[in-house]
Amino acid sequence: MNLEQIQEQLIENFDFDRVLEILLKIGEEYSKEDLVQNARSLIKTAYTSREMHDICNTAGYLEVTRAYLNEEEVGYNLSFLLEESSSLSYFLEKPFSSKIQEEKQLTLAKQLDELLQLNKDVFEKDEMNHLSKININRLEEIIEVLN
Repeated sequence: MNLEQIQEQLIENFDFDRVLEILLKIGEEYSKEDLVQNARSLIKTAYTSREMHDICNTAGYLEVTRAYLNEEEVGYNLSFLLEESSSLSYFLEKPFSSKIQEEKQLTLAKQLDELLQLNKDVFEKDEMNHLSKININRLEEIIEVLN
């Protein structure tokens, strides 16, 4: 679909009259044409964005989102927002990336332990298997470095 088709479909399916009623009740004065122009501009901004992930743009009480679905489909949404919100942010005990790194290290350590045990079992059955003995020594060194 091209930009004009997306704009027309979203605007056609949006209840601007209902939005105007709500805005009037809270003392905001907009014309329908102002809201339509805001919507067109927001849709154009979303459509022309080069970002390859979900985006969200707002203007006044309107919001447009664009989302890619399963890398095969794109969805646009035009919304009217009246929002009361509360926000909170705080520092994590450990940065998120270090948590991921820690999880990877634990997984790696577990896999190395399993590999070490496998080599020990093979060496126990055949003490002439020099490759298993070399693997055991190397794995023990690697595990010691990781710990």
